[in-house]
Amino acid sequence: MTEPAPFARPGTTPTPRRRRPSFAGPRDEVDVPPLDRIAPDLDPPWRREDSDTPDRTIAYQHPEGHRVGLRVQSRGLAIQTWITAGPDLPPIPDGTDIERAEAQAANDARLQPGRTWHTVLATRTSKALATDLGVLVRDHLIPALTTKPKHVGATTTDKPRPYAAMEGPAP
Repeated sequence: MTEPAPFARPGTTPTPRRRRPSFAGPRDEVDVPPLDRIAPDLDPPWRREDSDTPDRTIAYQHPEGHRVGLRVQSRGLAIQTWITAGPDLPPIPDGTDIERAEAQAANDARLQPGRTWHTVLATRTSKALATDLGVLVRDHLIPALTTKPKHVGATTTDKPRPYAAMEGPAP
């Protein structure tokens, strides 16, 4: 084997380290209580599933297959929430044409099987985190199964967006 030339360039160039500027402040971080303490208790038939990380992730299951999930995002700045529709729609009953049409319209108006709605709760702006999380899940996510809204708001104080008139009724 031959010796490399004394002024030979190394085989790889080290990657430069990325540094934050000296004037940059510390990164934001919010101290969020464990999620299993602030997660809402949903009425039956919803039941809470066991989790490997109950302080960061919570999931609820409905007998019809619907699922609700909560997850604390990195650095505790937000709690992501979602709801997924179950695999089956209610059957169309035998009856008159009007009853079948009403049942079909109700199925069309609801969240279709496997579809998911997401929304985020900002922890920095929340004064009562447990209350806001309960309102978000009970009053915004669960009704999204049957109403299929254009927008799922984060709290009850959400104001209609300026272009809401073009989309339909405000949530």
